[in-house]
Formats: sequence, C-alpha cells, structure tokens
Amino acid sequence: TPEFCRALIEAYPGSERMTDEDSVLPIHYACLNNTVATVEYFYKLYPDAINQTTTNGFYPIHTAILGVTKKRPMGSDSVDIVKFLLECDPGVKLQKVGRNSPLHYACHLSYNDSNIETTLEVLQAIYNFYPEAIEDDAIA
Repeated sequence: TPEFCRALIEAYPGSERMTDEDSVLPIHYACLNNTVATVEYFYKLYPDAINQTTTNGFYPIHTAILGVTKKRPMGSDSVDIVKFLLECDPGVKLQKVGRNSPLHYACHLSYNDSNIETTLEVLQAIYNFYPEAIEDDAIA
C-alpha cells in the first residue's frame, strides 16, 4: 500500500530511487504487483522513474503489462496502472523492450481464462491511447 511504502521511504529517505541488482526501481515492482495508488505514490516521488529501464530493458509500462499474467483474476489494477502511465507521459507509448512496443509486448505474453478479460482491457487501453502502434513494424 502507499502507506506502507511511505513508512519505508521515511525510514530510508531516497530509497524510491534505489535499484536492485537488475536496476529494478520500486515503481517497477509497484507496476508488477501493486495498486494504482502505490504506482501514483512512487510517480509523485520520482516522476522520471517511468522512463527508467531495468537491465533487461523493461520500462514500468512493460512490468505493468506483465503484471496481468501475475495477478489474481481481479487484476483490474493492471488496467488502471497502464492507463495512468500512458497519461503521465506521452513518450511512454513509444517505449520499447527490444523491438516490442507496449502493444506488441502485450500481444506476445501468455494468458489464461483467469486473466484474458483484463488482458483485453489492457490492449484496448493501449490501442485507444496510441492506435498508430498497430502499424509498428515490430507488430507486422
């Protein structure tokens, strides 16, 4: 929760900018495993974090998309997190991991019956924000 994160950051000032051995920031973990409120909290502390990659090239938008596959069936926070990131910075829609735009990356993950509805909502949100992504060379 944002309250728990706030307590940790108060105990360890500046830790919102600390990475692990794979250059993963707290916002990456929040996008993967948490609520939109937690992502918003980290964004307010360190707005440029949404433009930082892990050593594997993942931006927070990609970890939010990956979160769909990791979450419980009620994974609607993944949709809200993706929308939040896209609304924060227009450049997020162009962030690629390898040759994969957010739309392309979302299309290539594996899904199941418990997360397919959330996946479709994430795909729709990305497409609504950046319909030109469908023409991206990496998708063809």
